[in-house]
Amino acid sequence: LIGQTAEEFVDREVLPELERMEQKDWAATRRLMRRCGELGLLGVDAPEAYGGLQLDKASSLVVSERLARAASFGATFGAHVNLTILPLVLFGSEAQKQTYLPKLLGGETLGAYALSEAGSGSDALAAKARAVRQTDGSYVLNGEKMWITSGGFADLFVVFAKVVDEAGEHFTAFLV
Repeated sequence: LIGQTAEEFVDREVLPELERMEQKDWAATRRLMRRCGELGLLGVDAPEAYGGLQLDKASSLVVSERLARAASFGATFGAHVNLTILPLVLFGSEAQKQTYLPKLLGGETLGAYALSEAGSGSDALAAKARAVRQTDGSYVLNGEKMWITSGGFADLFVVFAKVVDEAGEHFTAFLV
């Protein structure tokens, strides 16, 4: 049934809007992502405690396969679900999950993933972006990212950088 829901959503709502999205009509993309959230399609893998459906991986694969037919919308969906929601589910603190997951799962907040850089591509550990901890506990991020799916309209970014502190240098992600 979740596959049928995804397929009907693509056929009835996404494909008729595809040209607008391909022309960078971000309002159309945001509206469709919100609808995707209303249908539960953004939360197939996420825990029920945060508004997800908590279905199995086979169900997640079926939804992704059906939405992939919709060209760039499929890429937007994939980046949002697999590169923003899933890392937050797996590695976020409880406070981060409570703050961000409900809105991400509902499509009210849209996510993107900022890993690649011109000089490092997908070699994450060769990244030049740096994060320096400030005396108040916050961080200042410096560097450049590129090839960010949904970067033109996302609200929340998972940004990777090397942290430089008294313990040395280590690689981590920030929610920005």
